[in-house]
Amino acid sequence: MSAKMINLLMASSAETVAAIKQALQPHDAEIFVHRIDKQQDLHQALESQDWHMAFSDLELSDFSALEFATTLREKGIEIPIVVIKGTGDEEIAIRCLEAGVYQFIRCNDQYLERLPDLIDAFLKHAEQEKARCKVEKKLVESEERHLDIFDHTSDLIQCIAPDGSFIYTNPAWRTAMGYTEEELKSLNLLDVLHPDSQLCCRDRFKRLLNGEALTCIEFKFLNKSGETVHLAGDCGSIIKEGVSISTRGIFRNITDTVRAEEALKASEARYQALYENAPDIYTSINAVGEILSINHTGARMLGYEVEELIGESAAIVIHPEDQRAVFEYVGKHFHNPSDDNGIEYRKIRKDGSVFWVHQRVSLEPGVQEPRLLVICRDVTEKRKLEEQLAHQAAHDALTNLINRREFEKRLQRVLAGTATSPEQHVLCFLDLDKFKIINDTCGHIAGDELLRQIATLLEGQMRSRDTLARLGGDEFGVLMEHCTLDQAASFAEKIRVTIENFVFHWRSHHFSLGVSIGLVPIRSGRSISDTLNLADAACYAAKNEGRNRVHISHAEGAV
Repeated sequence: MSAKMINLLMASSAETVAAIKQALQPHDAEIFVHRIDKQQDLHQALESQDWHMAFSDLELSDFSALEFATTLREKGIEIPIVVIKGTGDEEIAIRCLEAGVYQFIRCNDQYLERLPDLIDAFLKHAEQEKARCKVEKKLVESEERHLDIFDHTSDLIQCIAPDGSFIYTNPAWRTAMGYTEEELKSLNLLDVLHPDSQLCCRDRFKRLLNGEALTCIEFKFLNKSGETVHLAGDCGSIIKEGVSISTRGIFRNITDTVRAEEALKASEARYQALYENAPDIYTSINAVGEILSINHTGARMLGYEVEELIGESAAIVIHPEDQRAVFEYVGKHFHNPSDDNGIEYRKIRKDGSVFWVHQRVSLEPGVQEPRLLVICRDVTEKRKLEEQLAHQAAHDALTNLINRREFEKRLQRVLAGTATSPEQHVLCFLDLDKFKIINDTCGHIAGDELLRQIATLLEGQMRSRDTLARLGGDEFGVLMEHCTLDQAASFAEKIRVTIENFVFHWRSHHFSLGVSIGLVPIRSGRSISDTLNLADAACYAAKNEGRNRVHISHAEGAV
């Protein structure tokens, strides 16, 4: 594996862990090993760290390798699990195999000598399996999506084999013709064609099998009851390796149109009503982006009358920051129409308010000048939910500060930039003094309220380029960008005095606090873990020196 660090979670004896650590020393990557031997420790470990691989003895004090694997999967953690044979009942090993755990080793010289290569192989196989599952999922979703479209469209869709037998018909086709899927298995295309259409259909079928596409064709079928059904639509062939393996047709039932002009007018009126009152924004635009038509529902959603928008540029209702992306997307579909997942962007109402839409487009057929049918669905609530979920993933639920994971991401960004920039940055660790006293005296509810108040107090002290985070418990971190060590020391002292002067009131109790602060300059070439450990050590030194003070760790030789 090419990653710089591999995190190994080991549910195993201390002797086994020591042997595996020793065996992995030649590995190129930095390997962090965390040992657990109790079920309670397992749950804590899974919450506090991202793991790349897990090892497990067959049996431990209060859980087994099978329970370990089950817990990982229940939590959605898809990592390689390696079971160490000879550490418990072999029946458990068999049950692990049945549960899909296939990687086993023995803690002997033969396996330990090859362990660095085995770990790389296990991780590589896991990545390949994850990629394969992702591709497979996309293929299944794509197939299901297309089948769902076919099954729910009002168009009549058929797929015919070269011998005229039916390969596929959608529900709309079967409903119009009155046949079931089972009945169609014994029928041929000629069995359902009207006698008037059989001659021309034979000719068309041969042309289709030769690879020709036929558009806007009409012919007649006979349904199961013997009634004539008029169809119109497009036909083509599906080619594989230069040979036509089937033909497909997409039709409209135009029986009512043929029978009576009045029925046609009624049908057009119904279609217009559906278009106008559809819950989404339906628009057609030309190649220069002018609005040619818009339904009444869409106009109302945008705060306009229909007449106000006809002939205007679509830019009038697109957020300025999104216009370039939208017009590039639209232009692509004018010149190279294709199916895709659409685009999401912001629309602007007449009153200036903004909402998010998901847009799909398609070229309108049968028109002289090319134009696109644009369908926009309001997805504002979905976007809000996504933003809320993203915020929750990066922030601490108690204080609403960014959490440790997000803090480390930002620290990594700063570390990456130190190699090419002369700017100075400082990492600051803060650990509240006397927090345990308040927790023990007044309970966790009081402790939580104290942490919220301290977070608010600290936020008020931050500079515009500082990043404040709750790292866990009563520990906080500040990433001071573009800041010298002297400036950071002065700032840290200001924070210390502010907290020292703060009095926490809880019911009849009043508490004064202190804070131990560690500072370390951020140096090029250090890893995240080294930098965090240095800051944590500086904070610990401040506590050892008497608490409620600032300790600066220059750590010039530490990398």
